[in-house]
Formats: sequence, C-alpha cells, structure tokens
Amino acid sequence: MRVLNLNDKDVRLIGELGREGGDIRKCIQCGACMSICPVAISGFEFPNKRLFKLIILEMGQEVLEHKSPWMCISCHRCIDVCPRDVNPHSIYFALRRLQSKHFKNPKVFEDLVKRIYSHGFSVEVLDNEKRKSLGLSEMSIDPESIEEIRNIMKDSKLAELGVIR
Repeated sequence: MRVLNLNDKDVRLIGELGREGGDIRKCIQCGACMSICPVAISGFEFPNKRLFKLIILEMGQEVLEHKSPWMCISCHRCIDVCPRDVNPHSIYFALRRLQSKHFKNPKVFEDLVKRIYSHGFSVEVLDNEKRKSLGLSEMSIDPESIEEIRNIMKDSKLAELGVIR
C-alpha cells in the first residue's frame, strides 16, 4: 500500500477546494445538502458534513481517505439548496481528482474503469441470451469502438495512475 505524503501545495488545495464554484469556508454545517441528496435519502452513508469539516481543518490524510466524493451522482441538488453558495458538487469532483492523484480512488472506481476498458460498458454483459429472454436488447460494441475507447483511456491520466495498463 502506498504511503501518502502530502506536500504544502496539497494541503492548501484541500483548504481551497471550493473555489471552482464556491468557498468551502462558507459552509455552516446546516445539512441542507444532505437533506436533498438522493444518496443520503436512500440511506447510504454520505457524511459530507464531516468531510467538509475535515477539509476546513486541513486534515489531509483523513480527507484523502474519505469515500464520500465517490458516492456523488451529480444531480446538482446540493448546489440548488446551499444557502451559502458552497457548491458541494464541485468540491466532490475536486476531491476525486486529488484522491486519484494520490492513488486513493476506491476499488469500485477502478473496477468500473477496467470494465469500460475491457468491454466498452460500465457493466460487464455476461449473458446476452438472458437479456433477450427478458425482452432486452443485446448489449454489444464493435471491436473498432472498443479499441478507440482503449486508445482514449491510454492517452488519459488513467494510464499514469496505473488503473489501466
């Protein structure tokens, strides 16, 4: 397992994550974002209030290991209800980039990327006959398209991160 060494630049970045769409230092921990979040409403653990406090306190290691950013489904409801213009959505995605930079993306993310790289779909199609019997269309992608997807992914940061080879 890789040991995380945060430099001063990373720590400052953690404290300034909201600059793309808001300022995280404005967060008053009101919970409005949690009250509208479909992930939180569904019962999944999504403790972004705790995460935001960790960011504000610049607790880099804890921030990098937090899974909340990967739970976000990008519905933007949090942006609509935040009374302080914090923009949690932009913070989650900035954190995803930071976590990826430090190889802290969760296994579920890596598995998803590997499935797209291998099959062209985010889900592996195991049984097209079963799909047909259920009245669903066959899921397939031509080899040229898969190769194009692979080339795009190879030219991205995913290759540098070691997620794909």
